Amino acid sequence: CTYRQSCVFFLSVGMKGLKGETMKNIKEGDTVQLLCEAKLESGELCYTNDAQNPLVLVVGDGKFFPTVEDALQEMTEGETKVVTLEPEDAFGPHIDDLIIKVPKSVFKTEVTLEIGARIKIDVPTGKSFIGTIIAMDEQTLTLDMNHLLAGKRLIVKVTIVSIGKEENKSP
Repeated sequence: CTYRQSCVFFLSVGMKGLKGETMKNIKEGDTVQLLCEAKLESGELCYTNDAQNPLVLVVGDGKFFPTVEDALQEMTEGETKVVTLEPEDAFGPHIDDLIIKVPKSVFKTEVTLEIGARIKIDVPTGKSFIGTIIAMDEQTLTLDMNHLLAGKRLIVKVTIVSIGKEENKSP
């Protein structure tokens, strides 16, 4: 079919689906189910889900990347969009001050210590942090406490599976 025929078809269908129902556009407060795939610029896959396990979120609640939530606005069921997240819109910049040296003696002897390993550090306040061993010698470990994706640009592809009704919010 030609470009002109495609335009005529679109205009005749308008904002109705092929079955005649009105297509719903996402707006703030809607609960959406979506498929999501996140990759690094290199193409390395960081996250994916499938139709049996869609990601469910309320648009505008701020529990997902705000840039992606903004991109969801006005999308319809079945629509796919690709959004590029700069580091500051994803997991933040890589912060050099979060690279620390820790004595090996603070770790239990049964913990395997090797470069690239992720280890949990419990602090006296009761919080826990995860760090990646980036260097080591006989006495100390050098840990990168940044998120693994800090400083990285992410390419996020979302496909809308379904759009639920706007949730009633209590005043």
